[in-house]
Amino acid sequence: MKQRYHTIIKPQNTGWFVGWVEEIPGTITHGKSLDECRENLKDSLQIMLETHRDEARQCLDESCIQESIEIDVIDSQQVSTFLA
Repeated sequence: MKQRYHTIIKPQNTGWFVGWVEEIPGTITHGKSLDECRENLKDSLQIMLETHRDEARQCLDESCIQESIEIDVIDSQQVSTFLA
């Protein structure tokens, strides 16, 4: 299953790139190049998702119901258009 996340990558004066994932707080990394930063973001996101999932499942017992949900996400540009 593939999921899509949104990243922001900011070039630094040092020539490095700092990037983070909008939807997952704490998912931040850097790289010497834009491509390295993108790859590091994928790795960082994978680790964060696995960690959050493992922590959430620690209290599972037979009474728990596990299921997936889907939502429609409106980005800031859509909100600006909607409010105008």
